[in-house]
Parts: sequence; structure tokens; C-alpha cells
Amino acid sequence: MNKLKFLSQDVMDTLEAQVAENRVRYESGDFLDLELGNGWAIEVSSVSVDATALASLDLSSTSSEIEVQNSLKVFNALPGMSPAIAREGRIWTRLTHIEALAYGRARWLSGKTGESFDKAVADHFFGTGLTSVRDDNAIGRLWWNARIAKIAAGSGDHEQALLLILKSADIRSNFVERSRTTSRPKLAQGLIRIMSAEPWVTSDEASFRYFMKVLNRNGGGILFEVLSDTEVDTFLAQTATIAMKQAEKELVAA
Repeated sequence: MNKLKFLSQDVMDTLEAQVAENRVRYESGDFLDLELGNGWAIEVSSVSVDATALASLDLSSTSSEIEVQNSLKVFNALPGMSPAIAREGRIWTRLTHIEALAYGRARWLSGKTGESFDKAVADHFFGTGLTSVRDDNAIGRLWWNARIAKIAAGSGDHEQALLLILKSADIRSNFVERSRTTSRPKLAQGLIRIMSAEPWVTSDEASFRYFMKVLNRNGGGILFEVLSDTEVDTFLAQTATIAMKQAEKELVAA
């Protein structure tokens, strides 16, 4: 493994300004000649990168199963990465332009042309803040998927937690994009357990929304941090029961 590298701000600004000019590079070329210039290889001494692993990301489909495997591969390919370092967009911008260009191209640019193509590049090949690198950057979002799943899994199965979190956009949003969930590990870990134990909770997006609506209403004042796992599980099981009854009632009324 080599040390992780990132871009200077000048290089990143130039790339952002020249997306349209560089369409051919994004479509079928590369940036290896530009990488030889200044500002392309600033080292992060505390983080390593397995470039071979990033070059072998699965390009075969966009299914949640493939997303899970790619997320785990990115997470394991960056030993030493921390949430604080992972907020730096210039790291992910470098990775999407050099080490993982093929993945970003296949995952986000296929079938796009013109301004639509340029927008996809701007959204998924750059990082301009936490929201951008966590939810949009082609490689950053994979690392954050796995990082949040690691917290939510606790001492449990990392991959299983990731499968549950990536089952739908709504579930990912509640775990990855809403810090109030993952900043409370006791709650996050309890959610993984109830999602595993009660299939109804993740049976479809509507069911999950019912569940989260009841949880937000009834759990807002609860200090989950001082509860035992058994107490958390009991509360979440009761929450699921209430949500199911409300969903059935509304379905009958409709």
C-alpha cells in the first residue's frame, strides 16, 4: 500500500472549472498525464490506500448487493481513514479522478451526454463539503456507507448491517444523512436489531416511514444511552407494533 494522496485547492478548482473541456477524459481517457504536475499528490501520512482494490470495484450493476460489497471494499482499502479526514473533499476528488476513475465512469456517467454529463461529473467526481462527499461523491459515499454501518453494527455483523442500511434510499437517509441517529450508537444498534428481527419494518419504504414516524414521536425524549440493550429492543419492538397497527388502520380507511 501507498500513502493516500489528495489535491491542492488550485488543482481542484481548475478541474471543477474545466469539466466540459475534459469530457473526453471522463468519457474514455484519464488524468494520468495531469497527475504528474504539481498539486496532485499531497500525502496524508496517517492513511494508506490499496489502489488495486479500488481498481477492482464491481462495475456490473447498481444493485444494493453490489453497493454493499463495493462499500466494504473501499472501507477496507483505506486503513487509517477517520471521519474527520473523510470530510476533506480533495481526497475523494483525487480518488475519483485517478485510482477509481473507471468505477465512477461506469456507475455515474453511463448514458449521459452534454450538460447532463457535466452535471453528473460535478456531482459525483468532486467533494465540496460533508454532504457532497458523504452522499454524492462516487467513492466517498461508499466509505461513509460502511463507516455508518460499522457504528450501527456494534459488535454484530458489519456486512449484515450494511445490507439493511442500503436496502432503500429512505433507510440510508435515516442512518447516513441524519447524524442524530448515528450519533446515538445505542439507538443505531437497536435499529439494526429490530430491522433484523421484524421484517415488516423494512418490507417497503412506506412501512419504514411509519416506523420512523412513531419512533420520532415517542422516542424523542428518551435517553437511549442509559438503557440496556434489552430495554432498547423492547421499546423498538413496541414502536414497530404501534406503527403496524397505524399502517393497517390507514389502509382500511383508504
